[in-house]
Amino acid sequence: MKLFIGALILCLSLSGGKCTEETMQDTAIPPPPLPEESSYSDWGIGTIRDGIEAVNSYFDFVSELLGGKNGVCQYRCRYGKAPLPRPSYKSPEPNGCSSYFLGLKLDMGIPAMTKCCNQLDICYDTCGANKYRCDAKFRWCMQSICSDLKRSLGFVSKVEACESVADTIFQTVRTLGCRPFMNSQRSACICNEEERDEL
Repeated sequence: MKLFIGALILCLSLSGGKCTEETMQDTAIPPPPLPEESSYSDWGIGTIRDGIEAVNSYFDFVSELLGGKNGVCQYRCRYGKAPLPRPSYKSPEPNGCSSYFLGLKLDMGIPAMTKCCNQLDICYDTCGANKYRCDAKFRWCMQSICSDLKRSLGFVSKVEACESVADTIFQTVRTLGCRPFMNSQRSACICNEEERDEL
């Protein structure tokens, strides 16, 4: 019935409101193929494997956005082996306190913080790095900048603002940093099984 109504609407629109049996047959939409006419020959092992890998990568993506599997953000090879540094891998230049994930370039007004962000980038780009150690070093670097500011200037309001900015940046990195960390590790590392095409 839907097919007939669709053909009737198409006929009326193409014939300027005059629809005859001949124009109906000329503009009729062919019915979809019946299930027995469809080919299932492309449902091989490779297609099934590709489908499973696509679903698996989707779950990995969601897991990384939520902070890793079971809350642990650590790069691992598929079969539990330790990742190896990728031969001839050149780490990209650190980009300061920015994130491609958020699409923003942040300028906190404290140039020394850029050094901390660059150190974090370098740590993330080191194969086999531990995200929590990288984040702890980052937090320590940010806190040391604020304590240096306190010693040199002595302005309480400036120090509080520095600590607030440092804590906000650290919390953002800690919460949303798993995906960038995992992407950096995938670039910097290789797993032995990547070279094999197994099911």
